[in-house]
Amino acid sequence: MRWLAFADWRSWAVFRRNGRVYLRNWKTAFFPPAMEPIIYFLTFGLGLAGYVGTLAWNGHELDYPQFLAPGLLAYAGFSTPFFEALYSAYVRMFYQKTWDGILATQVELRHLIWGEILWAGARGAMNSAAVALVLGGFHVAGIIDVVWGWLFVLPLVCGLAGCAFAALGLLFTAIVPSIDHMNYPAFLIGVPIGLISNTYFPVRSDVAAVQVLIELNPVYHLAETCRSLLVTGTAGMEAVKLVLTTLGMLAIVVPIVMRLMRRRVLGD
Repeated sequence: MRWLAFADWRSWAVFRRNGRVYLRNWKTAFFPPAMEPIIYFLTFGLGLAGYVGTLAWNGHELDYPQFLAPGLLAYAGFSTPFFEALYSAYVRMFYQKTWDGILATQVELRHLIWGEILWAGARGAMNSAAVALVLGGFHVAGIIDVVWGWLFVLPLVCGLAGCAFAALGLLFTAIVPSIDHMNYPAFLIGVPIGLISNTYFPVRSDVAAVQVLIELNPVYHLAETCRSLLVTGTAGMEAVKLVLTTLGMLAIVVPIVMRLMRRRVLGD
């Protein structure tokens, strides 16, 4: 029943509620996080391109902006849902008491949690679409060379993968004692994962245990899927690995979130 709750109308009612509130101040809510990876591209992709030169990737020699552009799509697909579930969901739960009001209706806790996950994933898709639009402009200007047709599809991929990252964010929302403690998961987990997942630079290791951790990281596979599609036009096994790691994270994290949230919100 927990897994079927994501398709329940009550989960989508929570999704629509968050969407309506978002549309009231969408300019301030959309542009700052959407501009972050774009600024990173201008700063690192263009600023460091002359120093980095080319990078070897799967038998291809890529200019640094060419390597970085798909990574920024993955970064937006990870960071937006993660921080939406980490900070915004916490504010709705603790300060605004929005969750208390929702739970007084027909909506149950499992629907509320899935609604938050789905909404955070949609936020990731929207911000990834903004990044894809800018990358398309750079492609037209000749700064990067990508298989531009995939730019229309990858925001959806980022949104679907973002549901797993949102579940991870809700895990910490369920256990931190106050919003001040959000700095720990944000800067000790969120920022490092966003940086060391083949987003800004290649990540490989000769240490078997470290390489296993890399292969279990869905952000890594999201970045590699985006890069494969934008550079070669095909995804290959990376798309399969992305699906498996995303579903694996959801399967592990969502039940834990449900249990912890019942304890925190309902006192069970």
